[in-house]
Amino acid sequence: MNAKTINSNNNEYYFEIPKESKVSDKMYLQAINAHKDLWHDFYNLAGLPTVKVLVAGNDWEMDSWWGRLYNAHPFTAGIAKLEAHSYYDWHIDTDRGVRLNMLLNNWDTSHSMFNPFMKRGESAYNVQLASLKDGERKIVELKYKPQRYYLFNTQIAHTIYNFADTARYSLTLDFDEDLSKLTYEQLLEELIREQWWNE
Repeated sequence: MNAKTINSNNNEYYFEIPKESKVSDKMYLQAINAHKDLWHDFYNLAGLPTVKVLVAGNDWEMDSWWGRLYNAHPFTAGIAKLEAHSYYDWHIDTDRGVRLNMLLNNWDTSHSMFNPFMKRGESAYNVQLASLKDGERKIVELKYKPQRYYLFNTQIAHTIYNFADTARYSLTLDFDEDLSKLTYEQLLEELIREQWWNE
């Protein structure tokens, strides 16, 4: 079994884990009930008030297959919060090659998109659309499904917009290994080979 035989439509951008989460509702409750002092700056976004993270505690209930993933690739789990009517602008992560995410709410009112033709440090406003060929103008949207994890390629330009009247919460796994040690392609191949999600 390879990447082309499981959910192959857009595998270069993201991969849907073919198993529903059993704890997504509990994760959402952790997020909405967390005291405001528990939220911290997210990744490299210090000072950006619209994006914060709640780091998972030892008492949080996790999906059982996380243990197998953690043994292979240690990570820190947290819940990222994007405020209502805000966005996380186009970017390529500087030192993270891959993340594993699960959207916990706002499935129809927030949008996560990839632009494979935008380069690191390039603004969406500076992309010369007239010089792009028709196929190069496409934007790929990751339409999150409830209770589903997605492997996320952070080395392709991506953005998130939250049009909802409420904050957007997503569970995210931040792997200890940086881009030089763990890429999206490496973890995708390993996930499909090992299928850690199977009990």
